Amino acid sequence: MDVYLVRHGESLSNIGESREFDSMLSPKGEQQAECLGRYLANVKFDKIYSSHMCRAVQTAAAVARHQEGNPEIIIVPEFCETETPGDFEANTELLRSVYPKLNITKTSMGNGCGADIERLEYAVDKYINLPGYSNAAETVVTDGKQKRYNPEKILIVSHAGAICYMLSSLVNFRYDINVNIVQHNTCINKFELFLINDVPRKRFLRYNDVPHLPQELRLESQF
Repeated sequence: MDVYLVRHGESLSNIGESREFDSMLSPKGEQQAECLGRYLANVKFDKIYSSHMCRAVQTAAAVARHQEGNPEIIIVPEFCETETPGDFEANTELLRSVYPKLNITKTSMGNGCGADIERLEYAVDKYINLPGYSNAAETVVTDGKQKRYNPEKILIVSHAGAICYMLSSLVNFRYDINVNIVQHNTCINKFELFLINDVPRKRFLRYNDVPHLPQELRLESQF
């Protein structure tokens, strides 16, 4: 299974123009998201996931609009930003005004760092590891080794802090807040899950990649 893990576009809170926890994309962020959507137009995603925060849904919607048939976006609250209050609820009316074809899942989230780690590990297992390995039905044999894989391609739009947790989990690295895992707005992280002789494997193909952005929409450094 090919997984594209993407950060949302620049938000108004990123540039200090909003104090709202669930801020919208800035004009530059909207341009970044549109560039991302055009760049990924030829990748036929089987599923598109987003957190329930507006800036992430706006970014996912820019990709979905460039996909054939305007597929649904599956809203997964577990993919939200770290330190999100456990009682935070999305404005579903606003989200549907951004993109009407939403499949909104429900969850309960706790507060604090421990809850962040727990919910993101749950999300990685449910939406990445489980389908990536358990649904590995396609088989090829190369050099005497059997490779089984799930041919699906999925997109997950999330947030810098959450992506840092998820990338750490995927490489079995204990997350450390002092280790700066850089994630630029609309960057692409891509990895492949497969089995070699029934042993789970991951291959990382891209990290913090922004080839879709012209220079004027890039930032020199951003966490």
